[in-house]
Amino acid sequence: MDILTGLWRGQPFNYNGNHYKIKETKFYPPPPPVQKPRIPIWVVGAWPRRKSMKRVLRYDGLLPAMMGDNGKIRMAPPNHDEIRQMKAYIDANRVETTSFDIIIEGRTPGDDREKGMSIVRSWAEVGMTWWLEAMWNDPNLDHILIRIKQGPPRIST
Repeated sequence: MDILTGLWRGQPFNYNGNHYKIKETKFYPPPPPVQKPRIPIWVVGAWPRRKSMKRVLRYDGLLPAMMGDNGKIRMAPPNHDEIRQMKAYIDANRVETTSFDIIIEGRTPGDDREKGMSIVRSWAEVGMTWWLEAMWNDPNLDHILIRIKQGPPRIST
């Protein structure tokens, strides 16, 4: 992340870290980012790993992942209580003054607006600011196009 943000500055840049070393180079993205202080970066945060969450605090958003008791990423998504815990940690520890997002991925029924609203509203109530309609496991492009045409889920009508 330090390399990416350093290159985005559009000035000569070098880096000497534990895993990567970059000799002075110039990288001018065409065009330079308009957003300040940079393009927003959403970071995967593995809860309750403090090292992972400290990295999240330095950037602009959390894509939550859960660590299982075995020390590996849990396949089940976080629940509402876990999002509340992560939000409380972020609120207590983040010193940046820029906006911060909590991103939840899931599926809503595009043909049942009330149910979709209920799902998204429940996540917004615990701190979610972005909903990503995730159809990662549906290889049928027709299903995905139908869902896109149905429009995004909404919190209100």
